[in-house]
Amino acid sequence: MAEAAVLPSVHARARDTISSLFSFIDAQGQGDYIGEAVSQLEHSLQTAYLAQQAGADDETVLGALLHDVGRFIPAASEMPAMIAPDGTYVGTASHEILGENYLRQLGFSEKVCQLVGSHVMAKRYLTAVDKGYHDGLSQSSKTTLKYQGGTFTPEQVKEAQKDPWLQEKLAVRRWDDQAKEAGAKTPDLKSYEPIATKCLMNSRSQFQLHGRTYNLPTRPSVVVCVDGFDPEYLQQAIKDGVMPNLASFVEKGFHVTAEVAMPTFTNTNNVSIITGAEPAVHGINGNYFLDRETHEEIMIQDDRLLRGSTILEQMSKRGVRVAAVTAKNKLAKILEHGLDLNTSICFSSEFAASCSKAENGIDNVEKLVGREQPDRHSGELSIYVLDAGVQLLKDNRADLFYLTLSDYIQHKHAPGEKESDELYAAIDKRVGELVRLGAVVAITGDHGMSSKSLSDGKPNVLFLEDELESRFGKGCCRVICPITDPFARHHAGLGSFVRVYVEKGHEQSIDKMIETCGQFPQVELVLSGPDAAKRFAMPEDREGDFVIVTKKNAVIGASAAEHDLSNLEGHSLRSHGGLSELHVPLIRSEPLRSVDSKRRWRNFDAFDIVLNY
Repeated sequence: MAEAAVLPSVHARARDTISSLFSFIDAQGQGDYIGEAVSQLEHSLQTAYLAQQAGADDETVLGALLHDVGRFIPAASEMPAMIAPDGTYVGTASHEILGENYLRQLGFSEKVCQLVGSHVMAKRYLTAVDKGYHDGLSQSSKTTLKYQGGTFTPEQVKEAQKDPWLQEKLAVRRWDDQAKEAGAKTPDLKSYEPIATKCLMNSRSQFQLHGRTYNLPTRPSVVVCVDGFDPEYLQQAIKDGVMPNLASFVEKGFHVTAEVAMPTFTNTNNVSIITGAEPAVHGINGNYFLDRETHEEIMIQDDRLLRGSTILEQMSKRGVRVAAVTAKNKLAKILEHGLDLNTSICFSSEFAASCSKAENGIDNVEKLVGREQPDRHSGELSIYVLDAGVQLLKDNRADLFYLTLSDYIQHKHAPGEKESDELYAAIDKRVGELVRLGAVVAITGDHGMSSKSLSDGKPNVLFLEDELESRFGKGCCRVICPITDPFARHHAGLGSFVRVYVEKGHEQSIDKMIETCGQFPQVELVLSGPDAAKRFAMPEDREGDFVIVTKKNAVIGASAAEHDLSNLEGHSLRSHGGLSELHVPLIRSEPLRSVDSKRRWRNFDAFDIVLNY
């Protein structure tokens, strides 16, 4: 098996893992091996040495060495003992499955894990196909066979013969049977550390998550999520000459217009980007959520509703030093999910001043960046994220970066306006610096951005809860605006997608409500909860009774009393959430090795293109 290129941090994590694993074996292996003439450790070393003498590959040698690891690890004490009728202890039940699962959790290859998990299966197979095999077993091995399921049936033998690793599994079993010679000379346990470390690094060089395979980075790799990155901003900024670096990437690197996940909100799409998956998989379907069971309205600011793992977590587990920096603190706990903060970093520019090693994996962020934390309602909040990323890369403090920005400017200013061009020029400068420092960079957005105002500049708002209550009675429903977050000042909690929950006693009116909503001039689409979940790949169990999507120039609110429009004075409302904000750029600083012309590109392909091409 070819040795994969690895980062120093990944190599160090693998060495530490093997050191810890071998310490369990050394500490627990000195004891009696269920009545044999050798200790458990001697038995393991003899098995591995026999594999080496037979010319087995490194993974098979490692599988032979670790075949009884389920007896050594701390969890082994929790497994039930196998006790013979005469009261004699004959081993730990299912130690092979315990060992297999433990090694899989550590990141060993499937081959190594299955070799460990199958040595009992191989024993049962051999007793079925080789009449002399059972007679050659030691007495203790014959005894344990009874408690391990006994000899295979003909049907089980036939099924086992489909296994591509059957011969290696049988070989490990035979070495296991032979490795019981008192006083036999073998290499010591430490001599196997290089083989074990190499195998672990190779198997950890990639992983699968939500149906995708990701390679570990072999050089600094960065994904930047520009909040509200409508393609018009990129086009206009390049036209205005304020983004020379991204213009170069578009021309000489890789660039497509990609689709984002629905609804087109910040939390939904940031989580899609860090999981590489649709909301139906990861479970986050907005910034704001109604719990049907408790009727509690929840602003999503942590990972409680997250389903499954993230790319960042899986990288951190394998020793990759992750730096996840967000403008908005509401994302910090989601990005932090599963990170080892002894080696990784996660913080927001919104609360840069209060970062600590214990909570964020870093302190003195203001000193790192060279200035105080910015005002949350400013474009500087985004630039601070990028400056932190640049400095962390300069200081060699991370290998994989996720830098996600704020859309404060985009909510207030259209493409080509002075404030927009200034923001995108600043973004371009920092992205260029990341590339000059040796990083490969992918840039995308979480959603587009559209004007939501009438010709007179006033917001084009449908206050849906007010409208429905005027027709179907007070308290007939609750309208949830998933755009709602702590940054509502610049968009007043108004977006182009809402969920409607019909209250008890009004269920018979759902169809009529749906029909009524479809007649409002602002509305583009009305779907039942199940239909919306299916069409937009959202989690059905977290959907409303029905959802509404507005036309490009409109937004929906709940009741007028819940939305403060005073902060919108002086500028037209720009917002997102609907189908009109479904597209964003997807850019890589370097060309892809190959491009599928038929591929449906998504913003959550960002880690794929930065790591796998």
